[in-house]
Amino acid sequence: MSTVAPASRLTGALLFAAALCAGATVANIYLAQPIIGPIAAAFGSSPQAAGIVVTAGMLGYSAGLLLVVPLGDSLDRRKMVGGLSVLTALLLLGSAAAPSLPVLTLFAGLAAATTVIPQVLIPLVAQLAEPGQRGIAMSWVQAGLLTGIMGSRVFSGQLAGLAGWRWVFAASAALTLIVGLWTMLVMPADGPRGSPNYRALLRSLPGYLRREPALRRACLRHAGIFAAFNTIWTTLALVLTAPPHGLTVGGAGLVGLLGLISAALAPVAGKLVDQRGPRLVAALGLLVLAAAVLLLAAGTNSLALLLVGTAAVPIGMQTSQAANQNAALTVDPSVGGRLNTVFMLATFLAGALGSAVGSFAYGSHGWLGVCASALVFLGLSALGLRRAR
Repeated sequence: MSTVAPASRLTGALLFAAALCAGATVANIYLAQPIIGPIAAAFGSSPQAAGIVVTAGMLGYSAGLLLVVPLGDSLDRRKMVGGLSVLTALLLLGSAAAPSLPVLTLFAGLAAATTVIPQVLIPLVAQLAEPGQRGIAMSWVQAGLLTGIMGSRVFSGQLAGLAGWRWVFAASAALTLIVGLWTMLVMPADGPRGSPNYRALLRSLPGYLRREPALRRACLRHAGIFAAFNTIWTTLALVLTAPPHGLTVGGAGLVGLLGLISAALAPVAGKLVDQRGPRLVAALGLLVLAAAVLLLAAGTNSLALLLVGTAAVPIGMQTSQAANQNAALTVDPSVGGRLNTVFMLATFLAGALGSAVGSFAYGSHGWLGVCASALVFLGLSALGLRRAR
């Protein structure tokens, strides 16, 4: 099945558009993380209860990965990107106008389900890139993703402090629509494609996981990494705004700027994957993230250690993603949409679990409980580093 026109190639304009669109749209999943406090206050609930909005975003994105992304192996991806951009913008406007916490949770989850645009673009970039350049090309898009994840914390926290949390969702709706439609115009036309029906696309997913041990190991490695990341990232604003640190919501949001260091290092990780292979780079990312969690645990009463650990967490996560997603998609680039579905579904289901565990651990055992939970997830990730027999 040919998924891209033979004359298509990866241009600088397409790579830039894909990275920008990935960052602008992935931010929609994380908008609620730094503003859990204001959302809880608006609806008269506890911060722990308001954390359901974050978990709904993870679960919604997971549903979109399963139900929407496989269509990238069959439908016109330009139309997919345009349609998803419009639908996501409308759902974000619904989030902005939500009259209650359950309604906000519903709209935020649905918006996350349709904001899977980056996972439509990444397999396209992987397929159009030359094999020896695939790692670094993917890493540029992943740099955009991580910039969006980190930048969403700054954007959300600052805008909520200035205008209220509802404007966070409204502004994101406008940004998603503008960037998504522009990216659609830059994308190449898909060539002749096979036309498996929707049920056939979904039925094929377990088979790839069953037949491909490299895909299974990549999924396990990154599921543990992303669960640990979300355990920390969901609750970080709570510990930063609580005594003894006592930062404002806006100040806690600015901490997200530290994550941009990892986005700048993404091409380095991608080049290392091309040169040394994904397993070694995945192990390096795991070690960096484990060290970061230990620093965060030591920073319970030290803002300096907390900030250093916060900067290191996304470096470990980004390094791991560059390795693990490359390993998953190189199994068979011609069906990259479905391979990416399996990989990202495992990743975000684990992320949803990490968000829920983080909120529970913080409420029950404080920040040290959060850090201990993250280390358990990293231990599970290490099991995926075993060599195939």
